[in-house]
Amino acid sequence: MIFCGNTTDFDAGADSVVTLGKFDGLHRGHQLLIREVLRIGHEEGLKTVVFTFGVHPRAQVAGKPQELLLTNEEKRERLEAQGIDMEVEFPFNDVTSHMSPRDFVREILAGRLRAKKVIVGTDFGFGYKRAGNVALLQEMSGECGFEVIVKKKLKTKEGLDISSSYIKDLLRLGHMEQVNGLLGYPFSIRGPVVQGNHYGRTFGMPTINQVPPPEKLMPPNGVYVSRTLIDGVSYRSVTNIGVKPTIDGKYPKGAETHIHDFDRDVYGQTVQVQLYSYARPEMKFDSKEQLIAQMRRDSRAALDFWEDESHWIGTQVGG
Repeated sequence: MIFCGNTTDFDAGADSVVTLGKFDGLHRGHQLLIREVLRIGHEEGLKTVVFTFGVHPRAQVAGKPQELLLTNEEKRERLEAQGIDMEVEFPFNDVTSHMSPRDFVREILAGRLRAKKVIVGTDFGFGYKRAGNVALLQEMSGECGFEVIVKKKLKTKEGLDISSSYIKDLLRLGHMEQVNGLLGYPFSIRGPVVQGNHYGRTFGMPTINQVPPPEKLMPPNGVYVSRTLIDGVSYRSVTNIGVKPTIDGKYPKGAETHIHDFDRDVYGQTVQVQLYSYARPEMKFDSKEQLIAQMRRDSRAALDFWEDESHWIGTQVGG
């Protein structure tokens, strides 16, 4: 997949089918758009393009965390795995943010991307002060030589729009089953294994440690039933999100995972830990002996979770 980030100097190099949006999370609603892009691209021989927007520099300077469901790297990997030809991460700065909607359509969509089909949701907005909308795209489609395809938002069984903001609210509450159902795949922590204190190894429960990037939105501190992907193999596991308060509470917020029936050295290796169910909050114990006893109970409970076949079947929603 071709990736063009932090630049306005890009060219699709061929006629294309394009979908546009923030695509934070690449949830089931986003997947509806992407599947349509892939279908049309295959049937009509068009280059498949996902066009996303970067973060405004003023937001970066302010130091406000982005709170992303997927980091930009995770998003790129998922799009490439699905077969998208090109992702554009359009820089959002004082110049581009003041681009008029009509200039955006002419210069970016029709010009640099050579769009023949444009696929968007009903609420898509673009250009200065989001003055551009679906109606403007349809108005300019004849002039610019593309067709506009509008997809309605997917809804939950309760009738709510499936949106990144709604999924984030559920994630902040630790409702992993609902989060995963709306994402269409398990919420994951992906990153290198870093050195820990090796405490678990002293009593037969070795763990791997990861420190998620600051822009990654995390669920509440606590213990989660998980699965860990290493070299394409999925292992049952149990994960603690938090700061290890019983040890000394001085660790950065991270993920510590005990993998069942696994004792290989994977320091420095990138692994993916998928969270499936919130088990209990993070706790500070009066002694390390109490911590060890609870860790063993957590491990047993995680194994029991996977012994229930309905959990396993119900959570197979993608990698």
